[in-house]
Amino acid sequence: MSYPTGTASVPYPTTTVTVGEAGKLVFSPSSLNATIGSVIAFNFLGLNHTLTQSELWDPCRSNQLFDSGFHQFNPKNTSGKFVVEFKVVDQDPKWFFCAQTVKRSHCQAGMVVSLNPHGSHAQFLHNALAGIEAQPSNACELPSVDLTPSHTITHVATV
Repeated sequence: MSYPTGTASVPYPTTTVTVGEAGKLVFSPSSLNATIGSVIAFNFLGLNHTLTQSELWDPCRSNQLFDSGFHQFNPKNTSGKFVVEFKVVDQDPKWFFCAQTVKRSHCQAGMVVSLNPHGSHAQFLHNALAGIEAQPSNACELPSVDLTPSHTITHVATV
């Protein structure tokens, strides 16, 4: 009698999001819901974009949790050339944007994507388009600096 030596693996569902297709500043789809274990495959097309994680109320600033970096230069829109996979580990909302700012902010042009937004994608997009940024708290205020020179240097040329 023989017994199986391994367990059959069931592939997790994969959803593909295109990034910057045909020169457009968009993730498509721009909002999606996914179950735990799912894989989101971000297929980078077009020019140099990023997949950078942020927050709902500060959509165009990295929260330092996930960043693909600037290495997806694909001017011929070759599908599958650059793919970044993101595995869903919980049902919490995740917010992402393109951090490219050459010529203009891609985020403030609406290049954002939300994962499991629980009905808040419209607010996230609005915040990005409005250029909303978190305000620093008083606890983190920078000290003021007096830039008045303490002395003057005079250079006299001799002929």
